[in-house]
Amino acid sequence: MPSGAPCIYKSGPAWPEREGPQAQRFIREARPVYGHPIAPSWFKIGTEIYEALDSRNVMWTSIDPIAFANAGETMPFCPLLMWIGVKRRSLLYGAAVAAAEAIKIILGLAGFPEIEVAFRESEVTRSVAGPKLLPFSPLIDPIPEFTKPFTHTLGLSIAPHKTPYFEGTGALYLRISKGDDRIVLLTAAHVAHPPPVYSNKGMSRKGTSQPREEIITLGNMGYQRATSDIMTTIGDLARLIQVWNRVIERLGPFVPGESAAVTEKRNSNQLEVEKATKRIVDLNKLHDEVTKRRTTPDQRIIGRTYHVEPVVVGDGPNKFTRDWALIELYREKIDWDTFTGNKVYVGVFPFFFCLPLPVSSRSFSLS
Repeated sequence: MPSGAPCIYKSGPAWPEREGPQAQRFIREARPVYGHPIAPSWFKIGTEIYEALDSRNVMWTSIDPIAFANAGETMPFCPLLMWIGVKRRSLLYGAAVAAAEAIKIILGLAGFPEIEVAFRESEVTRSVAGPKLLPFSPLIDPIPEFTKPFTHTLGLSIAPHKTPYFEGTGALYLRISKGDDRIVLLTAAHVAHPPPVYSNKGMSRKGTSQPREEIITLGNMGYQRATSDIMTTIGDLARLIQVWNRVIERLGPFVPGESAAVTEKRNSNQLEVEKATKRIVDLNKLHDEVTKRRTTPDQRIIGRTYHVEPVVVGDGPNKFTRDWALIELYREKIDWDTFTGNKVYVGVFPFFFCLPLPVSSRSFSLS
């Protein structure tokens, strides 16, 4: 490959090489695969492959079913290869051979014994798109009720990334365990795994190689509602400014000796115009921020599903429904210097209801 990624092992016949003292190596190029018979069953086969790798503690980073051709040639000489990336210096040759044999068995049972398997060192660096959640300080924020939906303050409106039309809220922040700086958000299982899309099964993220089920802040409706509220308020304030200005115009300019009531009325209306104008400026600034940098669900990703408990009736005396899940927050999406933790903004009055950030009594150290 042009990148020179080290190949640890490839099953099957060796690829052709140029021979002779002056021979130069082939440069291989990856090619996409179209219309292959494996496509309809790939999800099941791919799941079995990564589960087999996890069971052998292979620190894989990617699984790519792709074709290969020599650079400059159109026709692939390798029509399909299961090309698996692993972390650098994490997989010995013998372990790679054993893992490839296990995957060949999976492919053979699925009806594709001709597909070969290769391991190469390849690190995947993930960049979480979008800006951090906004800080929130209702004592000094001029428009806290409009800023709140775009902050980490409870109850945070969240939705699964792949189904952003199902929304719910986060209830509590917890540390995973003592000595672990990761923070999870407690929510309902039916929020992390909406029943129309997911079966009622438990899920725990046991390793970094496991596929991510990412969570966003504000689903489609929540985002539209939050941005529409800003624009509606701007329109309302603009109409009020017109009313106050008409009153000021009718009262006329200040005249020495005018009644105190006229002066007070003019001053109060001017003050309202100034406050509303300042509020419109703040609202426009927030609207620009959230519509330019947080429009798409990809820009609003805040974490990934860490654990989902099956929704069942509890076995305790009160038969409460067990319906909970944990969302691990991406640390780069939170401004930890302004993180308010378990505080709930209760409305237009700048009060917080505060709870400590607890360490769970149950261990959730799954990865």
